[in-house]
Amino acid sequence: MKPWVTKAMAVTLMASVAAGCSGGPSAGEAPKQEKPTQTLTFWMKKQLFEDQNKLILERAKQFGAENQVNVNVELIAYEDFYPKWSAAIESKTTPDVSFFGYQEVGQFYAKGVLEDVSDLVKKVESDNGEIHESMKKAISFQGKQYAVPFWTESQVLYYRKDLLKNAGFDAPPKTWDEFRAMAKKLTDPGKGVYGAGLGYGKGNSDAEFLTRAIIWSYGGSLDTKDGKTVIVNSPETIAAAKFIKEMFTVDKSTPPSSIGWDDSGNNKAYLSGQAAMIFNVGSVLGTIKKDNPELYENTGIAPIPAGPKGSVIPGISNNLGIFKDSKNKDLAKKFVEYMVKEDWYKTWVEKGAPLTGPIYPELANEPVWQEEKNKGFVESIKSFAFLGFPSEYNPKAGEVFNLRYVNDTFQKLLLDANYTPETAIQDLHAKIEEVYNKQ
Repeated sequence: MKPWVTKAMAVTLMASVAAGCSGGPSAGEAPKQEKPTQTLTFWMKKQLFEDQNKLILERAKQFGAENQVNVNVELIAYEDFYPKWSAAIESKTTPDVSFFGYQEVGQFYAKGVLEDVSDLVKKVESDNGEIHESMKKAISFQGKQYAVPFWTESQVLYYRKDLLKNAGFDAPPKTWDEFRAMAKKLTDPGKGVYGAGLGYGKGNSDAEFLTRAIIWSYGGSLDTKDGKTVIVNSPETIAAAKFIKEMFTVDKSTPPSSIGWDDSGNNKAYLSGQAAMIFNVGSVLGTIKKDNPELYENTGIAPIPAGPKGSVIPGISNNLGIFKDSKNKDLAKKFVEYMVKEDWYKTWVEKGAPLTGPIYPELANEPVWQEEKNKGFVESIKSFAFLGFPSEYNPKAGEVFNLRYVNDTFQKLLLDANYTPETAIQDLHAKIEEVYNKQ
């Protein structure tokens, strides 16, 4: 779910800061400065908005100046992270502090390479206020925290207000049944317009998360009820699968090429006018606000529709963690604490609005988040659920996600007319059960 993030060489900043004076200078001599003896390395995800990247570099430099240390910051494209993490863990050359999605926190916790930062989380909340409980739970294992939440991203429904109005709709869909009916009416193949910009592809995380949102809202699951017992094969999950299949194969309200889309597919479809409704994070809104003011004005934002069991939104939690092999653990904790201090953090997170959501609920009351198009992003956080739902997130759930069993199964369901929802979910259940049973 990282559209618009392009491959980029890691950007490195060395912030070398002077220490205090050593001895008294002679008359007319400049004070001698001691070189910092410690170096802190920080790997950070390169942000879509350049102002946020600049603020990170400035903040790190400021930390170095105040603590008389070198701070080495690398801004890294998300898709480049995993090989760097793997190589660093293998060679024991990990950074002191690193960005992690909550899935990676789970994976690296399972490998035993992350530091317990429970005391740090308590200190951060004591100084700045409560952090969203759901975000903390996503990176908590056996009652301990293995990262500190840094920002969140929310999926919402994007819709063309002008197209809905022309089709006779006064408001966006509130339920999946309404969404299906609207998508069907909005579809006009002769004009190249389709109501639902939904797509599937091997690495399409947008599709993976949206499939989960639909299944969860029907009362189904793609994981377990207790972290052990797989409950995928249920009437509720099958009903959700049938709903998805019929939108593609019966209603034909999705673009013909959508079954092979990557993450950028729904973005491009919306920007080109091919899709009237899509689901995505705030990056799309940021892009059209800058590049297409007319489309921005015609864009409405609404929560993900509800199913029979309500609206359940796939949460995205981005965090800062500390590797056990860090050479400067105390300094690393101090640095993380510095990066989430509310006065500076408020400015940083707002520079990325609405893509970058705050970890502190009280910041949602700030004016930028009360703007009509931004409000839905922070309101969605209240309905967050994470991989593993209805149980809590666990490393096995992250493994299932990374294997893309869900996308593969649904792609086959949509391409093979003889592959029924019942059979598809039965097969998916078996694959997921195998992951959970593996020692």
